[in-house]
Amino acid sequence: MRCVWTQAITNLLAALNVGGSPAVAYRARFEAVSADETAFNAFPHKIDCLYGDAHDSVKIGADVVIRISVSATDEVDLAMDPLVLWAWRQVRADPTLGGIVTDAYPTGIEIGYLDKAASDQVCADMTIRVEVEVDRNDPSVNKTYPA
Repeated sequence: MRCVWTQAITNLLAALNVGGSPAVAYRARFEAVSADETAFNAFPHKIDCLYGDAHDSVKIGADVVIRISVSATDEVDLAMDPLVLWAWRQVRADPTLGGIVTDAYPTGIEIGYLDKAASDQVCADMTIRVEVEVDRNDPSVNKTYPA
């Protein structure tokens, strides 16, 4: 079994990799994406736990960073824009990520340079917030959508 937020990342990657995707989506690929590769790369970032009145569950807010990498000789913001748009739309097309979470939504985008050479390689880190309720003693048990 896997933690519910890990299952959600799997479904998020599947949504980014559907037919027509402008780039391949990877899971936590820490080595650098080659300078000429356009790609999505998902990294788990932060997990918040909120203990409420129910003694058998905990509300989870997990942040997943989708790093969108692209190269262009100029106007890199214009090269990046369709990828950001694609990722945003794919997340919001099914905000339950296949019935795994309560909601998934972008909370911020940060753009930066990775390498400045013959072409500019830039990335946009899109943070996706994933909300779900899990068993207090076992985060692989989904309390939002019990099996």
